[in-house]
Amino acid sequence: MISLQLKVLLVDDEQICLDAIKASLSTFNYISIAGEADNGTDAVKFLQNHEVDLIFLDIDMKDINGFELAKHIQYHYPDIMIIFLTGYAGFALKGYEYRPVDFLTKPVNLLRLEQALSRVKELKGHNKPAKEVKIGINVEGGFEIINVKDISYIEKRGRKICIICENGEIFNCRDSLQKLEHIFSEHSFFRSHQSFLVPIEKIKSIRIDDFKRSYLMQLKDKKEELPLSRDKYNELKELLLQRGIKFY
Repeated sequence: MISLQLKVLLVDDEQICLDAIKASLSTFNYISIAGEADNGTDAVKFLQNHEVDLIFLDIDMKDINGFELAKHIQYHYPDIMIIFLTGYAGFALKGYEYRPVDFLTKPVNLLRLEQALSRVKELKGHNKPAKEVKIGINVEGGFEIINVKDISYIEKRGRKICIICENGEIFNCRDSLQKLEHIFSEHSFFRSHQSFLVPIEKIKSIRIDDFKRSYLMQLKDKKEELPLSRDKYNELKELLLQRGIKFY
């Protein structure tokens, strides 16, 4: 069995507190300190370039308080778990709207820290990577076995139905886009336009087009923008809300 390792970011504007929590965490061999930040701005920059599983986050900081930073993390990095650190127990009631794993009062008690980390491990264990799913696609002369997660999007180009993969491969499918919509619906693909099917989890941004008649989407790791029909916009937004993505 592979042991669970947790990459942790520490955020506190007092160095003595950073040193204290770091020393306490050194007791746990499954914890890896990915980085430290003494202000919210540096924490945001760190998250843009590093993978983190868990953040120990001070609430009362000078530039960006912990609640504001938690709101940013919740929106942009919903898989990162948060444990709030505070010198004031009264902050806890307000902070629960940000769905932290726990609140720890400074100075941190080692037994309470162990309880909080056990909860993190339990939650992390429930978020196991999705099993790879492969599908046999009907192409000229037979079938092509494709890993679903490798598909960037599916597009109807004239009479051809093209399956565009992450590595640049394109497969011409003999099935209709309507049939593919039915096949891929259970894998969270969305009919964004009469000519496009896109995996919801790969949508990076949505913006209105220059003529303000419809919308454009950008997918992760793709430069080109794909169309989103105006009548599909609200449906997609509702699906994203169901997945825990908040819009402000």
